[in-house]
Amino acid sequence: MRNNYPYKWLIAAVSALIGIVASYVHMQALLAVVLLVGWLLYKKQTRTMYGCAVLVLLCAYSYSEYVQWTLTKPVTHEQLLTWTGRYTISGDTLRGFATNTERQKLYVMYEFTTAQEKTQFENEGLAGRQFYAQGELVAPREPNHQYGFQMDAYIRSQRAQGVYEVISWQEQTSKQTLVQFLDKWRLTLNQYIDNKFPQSLAPEAKALLFGDQQETEEEAQRAYLALGITHLFAISGLHIALLAWGLYAICVRCGMRKEIAHIMLLIMLPVYGVLAGGAPSVWRAVSFVEIALLLQFLRKPIPLSSIICISFLGYVLVNPGVVFQIGFQLSYLASLALLYSGAILQRSSNFWMQSFLVTVVCQLLTYPLLLHHFFALSLSSFFVNVIFVPLFSFIILPINVLFFVLPEFLSDRLFPLYETPRVLLQQFIYWLGSLPYQQWVSGRPALGLCVLAYVSVFMTFVAIERRVRWRKIAVILFVPVLCIEVMSVLSVRHVTLHFINVGQGDAVLIELPYREKVILVDAGGVLRFNEEDWQRGRDFEVGREIVVPYIKGLGIATIDTLVLTHADADHIEGAEEILEELRVKDVHISPNMWQEDTMQHVVETVKEQRIVLHEKIAGDKWGTKDVLLQYVSPQDTVYEGNDDSLVLLLQTKWHKVLLTGDVEASGEAELVKDYGQTLSGLTLLKAGHHGSKTSSTEAFIQATMPRVVIFSAGKDNRYGHPHNDVVARFQAIDAYMWQTGEQGTLKVTLTPHVQLLKQ
Repeated sequence: MRNNYPYKWLIAAVSALIGIVASYVHMQALLAVVLLVGWLLYKKQTRTMYGCAVLVLLCAYSYSEYVQWTLTKPVTHEQLLTWTGRYTISGDTLRGFATNTERQKLYVMYEFTTAQEKTQFENEGLAGRQFYAQGELVAPREPNHQYGFQMDAYIRSQRAQGVYEVISWQEQTSKQTLVQFLDKWRLTLNQYIDNKFPQSLAPEAKALLFGDQQETEEEAQRAYLALGITHLFAISGLHIALLAWGLYAICVRCGMRKEIAHIMLLIMLPVYGVLAGGAPSVWRAVSFVEIALLLQFLRKPIPLSSIICISFLGYVLVNPGVVFQIGFQLSYLASLALLYSGAILQRSSNFWMQSFLVTVVCQLLTYPLLLHHFFALSLSSFFVNVIFVPLFSFIILPINVLFFVLPEFLSDRLFPLYETPRVLLQQFIYWLGSLPYQQWVSGRPALGLCVLAYVSVFMTFVAIERRVRWRKIAVILFVPVLCIEVMSVLSVRHVTLHFINVGQGDAVLIELPYREKVILVDAGGVLRFNEEDWQRGRDFEVGREIVVPYIKGLGIATIDTLVLTHADADHIEGAEEILEELRVKDVHISPNMWQEDTMQHVVETVKEQRIVLHEKIAGDKWGTKDVLLQYVSPQDTVYEGNDDSLVLLLQTKWHKVLLTGDVEASGEAELVKDYGQTLSGLTLLKAGHHGSKTSSTEAFIQATMPRVVIFSAGKDNRYGHPHNDVVARFQAIDAYMWQTGEQGTLKVTLTPHVQLLKQ
């Protein structure tokens, strides 16, 4: 039984995980139960161990059900809110978590009324402060599509009741608490970094020392994501362990007794957890080191695997829903991967080879999870982590700590020696991140394929330990990869159109059978209105945050043709981001449209990537044997706005689809005049100008008689699109209508009988 000791905690953790999953998604948990039983049989566990596993599973299930029940309790309109330390201020909006007198956690949203009010909140910590608020609980914002950010799931995973929108509030006087003191201290320390560090180095110091990544440049974030090194700027277990070890070594070297140094670390680590932002990832890292130190201090050491399992059990006891957070999943999976791959990691005593093996082990065990959440895997991460993990952990982190504690007269002299090579390194990272073909875009694999991938990974580990030939290992490893790729292509057997919900804008993805061609018509965008500087936060990028995740979620990495119908921001603003995130072979625009001011960033990006801009006009055709794509507008080469939109007609054996851009009444009249017979009997029409009353005239509707009409218009938009008169005209011909902003993203499959499916 002594040899089974490490497995007791592991079995308890796995059983608890299955119980929690069962309370949320019952069917998936059945497979997990089968795997648990199979594992117990493989390890030849006793009946007592089976009984304990079942007991833990049932307790975890019951507790998780109870927690979910507590989240259904009503929330009153008037609340006494106490802020936690987890909040952000962006533009004119404050968002974060607070608790009420009923100990319910709420995701609170409040809009500042003046610049002075915003400044006050930015300069004073919020944690622990109390406000008597009036507001209401509102439904979380629905995702734009199935691959978008799931706000409802995020709130549930945080054990919060929902989104509470504050209408008005008044701060209450209260005694200053320790949490308030630490939060203000955190603000002071961040301001200290701003004042002391050069502008080019301050964001990195904040991220590494206090977990504040809000000021990290977008270009840097894209490069880190492409290279698979975003984890380097999170407060990790290794990060905490290095800081704790460094502080402990300094204390002992200065003559402090080891017992006193232990006690000091046990106290300081939770304090640092608060100063580092108090995010779940921070507390996971702190808990690892804290448990290890406490057991060492009590002279009751246990295996590291058991420490990780105890940390896991403690965390899910506080919040069972945390098991659905991607950071939580990756953190514990990577830790267990390293612990249970000792035989592989001991293959070489060479530091760099061991670093490579560590990276491979972690990446292999987490890659199915990464594909499920992010639909892509960074291939370069297998190699760059070998260099960047030691570089950031053992050089850049200690340097930032050193500069933070050095007197200002010394740091000012040393900063120039460090800043230049650090900026050069950053430029090198940007260059690496810009290299093509770094990511395998898989789409979101089905559950069965994820299970197959994990079976393949476990078989690979066993094969490596048994020193099986690398050719056989490669076959085992790449079978699920091949299956994922093949299934992604085979899923598109007919022409498929995706009308992506980008709010008030257009983005239509067209897939020809078996992805012979992939065409994106417009890229979405945001119409920006006059705002004062203090009201502007980080710009919302429709292309990067809505369109690209949807395309990657389908498993598409290359756009054969990007069609930009006209130069309005709500159609083309996202194009620059799409060109940066995906490979685009060809760009079509209306004649002379490239001269418009709104097109300049797109034109610059196209030039940088050496893509040719093709100016298209009515009569241009392309396609395949069974699918014809033809432009039916504009007729001239003078770009004058909406009526010079590129209008695309797609024809198959059974169907005709017309995508009209923002063509208005006069443009529609030209279409009827020149292509009246060709356009008659449309299967599907993307209504012109989002359903504006300036388009979709009676004459045009009667000439085309569409069976399905799509309005690409935002929910509750300020323009009133689609206009009531337009809706009435389509109702008169009994057309089926869909508004993307109200009903969501729509997938249309052009089989002999048209299939419509919300995405």
